[in-house]
Amino acid sequence: MLINFNAKRQSQQSLAIYSGEVHCNETVMLAFRSLCTLISVCVALIAPLHAATGMAEPLPLNQLRYITEHSPPHNFVENGELQGPAVDLLLAATAKAGSPLNKSDILVQPWARGYRNALEGPNTVLFNTIRTESRETLFKWAGPTGTERYVIVAPRKNNLHIKTAAELSQYRIGAIRDDAGEYYLRELEIPKHVITLANNVNYLGKMLKAGRIDMWAFGEDGWQQALEDSGIDSKNYEVVYVLKTNDYYFAFSLDIDDKVVAAMQRGIDAVIEGRIKSSNDSKD
Repeated sequence: MLINFNAKRQSQQSLAIYSGEVHCNETVMLAFRSLCTLISVCVALIAPLHAATGMAEPLPLNQLRYITEHSPPHNFVENGELQGPAVDLLLAATAKAGSPLNKSDILVQPWARGYRNALEGPNTVLFNTIRTESRETLFKWAGPTGTERYVIVAPRKNNLHIKTAAELSQYRIGAIRDDAGEYYLRELEIPKHVITLANNVNYLGKMLKAGRIDMWAFGEDGWQQALEDSGIDSKNYEVVYVLKTNDYYFAFSLDIDDKVVAAMQRGIDAVIEGRIKSSNDSKD
């Protein structure tokens, strides 16, 4: 009998190759399973870290906490209803941004309390807030929403004529705590011992009337109404010095996502552009 050794050898080689292929395939599959397991572990570890580091989907504008104060004529309560151009702009801007608010969503608090709440957050918006250099990094900003000139008010009977900021150091000056008036006095390096701070307007008005302070730092648009609301005849008082002019903004607590602030800014811009267009059309 003749044995075909060549055929036998080829058969052995084919078997060896096939065995190698099987071994190779098993190795690839094992590596693939290991890779899948590693990816699953990484996803499981990253997911809670993603949420814990605040990377979750940001809250929409109408889910934030909004705080304002009673400060005519910009934002005030009359007959139990919150009113004023700053309130109107907020409602219109959030509507334009697709996240509308109601007046009932807005809290009214004394300025000092609202300011602290906005600093601490979370998810808090304070208005109207003067944007000063010292506040720049304390909040995120959308606006401007208006302009205000801060002044020094004193009794007419005192016949004061203030020419320079340095002269203010001779007088006792009242200001709302954490209000722009306080910051402007600090910028002018007015000594702390002549500055009296209070949490509400009524208290300072009564101190001014009683002669316990000589002057009062407040916004030019609102000081007369603030005195009248305190039961004081504003005609007996006058502006004796101008501190500074600056813009109002919506101040966002720092934890709020930049995209949310940008959405508010787009809403404000859209409202203002619409008002300008409407004004121009009415002139034609």
